[in-house]
Amino acid sequence: MKRIFCNILVAVLTLACFTACVFDSSKKKDNSELSIVTTIFPEYDWVRQILGDNIKNTELTMLLDSGVDLHNFQPSADDIIKISSCDMFIYVGGESD
Repeated sequence: MKRIFCNILVAVLTLACFTACVFDSSKKKDNSELSIVTTIFPEYDWVRQILGDNIKNTELTMLLDSGVDLHNFQPSADDIIKISSCDMFIYVGGESD
């Protein structure tokens, strides 16, 4: 009896894992537009140059506004949402960002 209960529990948990993946992928926006977020201008310009003519199919965002000091930057709630919902987040890391 205990073995049957364990097998049923494993089957339900496995099914729940696959169901979560299906629901998570349905929240994804249209795949025709790629969303890229960069932290500073050199990364933004680098990505823009690499994309070339394909930039029209991409939503490219730079987190820092012009004139904002990089060392005093604190991300807002909107910035964190942009980062968590983008397809690609490009940053230098370490002491540079």
